[in-house]
Amino acid sequence: MERSISPQEAARAQAVAGQRTLLSYFTIFLRGFAMGSADVVPGVSGGTIAFITGIYEELLNSIRMVGQPVFFRAVLGLRIKEALSLINFPFLLALLIGIG
Repeated sequence: MERSISPQEAARAQAVAGQRTLLSYFTIFLRGFAMGSADVVPGVSGGTIAFITGIYEELLNSIRMVGQPVFFRAVLGLRIKEALSLINFPFLLALLIGIG
């Protein structure tokens, strides 16, 4: 069963994202690169690399937020900036660019 994200968890994720520097986003990019590299090696999972590098929980929380009613309300209300903030978009973007 999927666990809901509490408002406190969402606020904490937003606070962490607001404190990031360009260097920290570069390290997220590098972690994404490691995940993408691991995905091409048979028997190695990008998820394992995410866990080892310490971004697994943040990644899951960001993905899980997409299914939350608060995210849908923001999207349907055309509050795009709020919706992107809820899913921790800068983190996901840096990671996905790294995964390539």
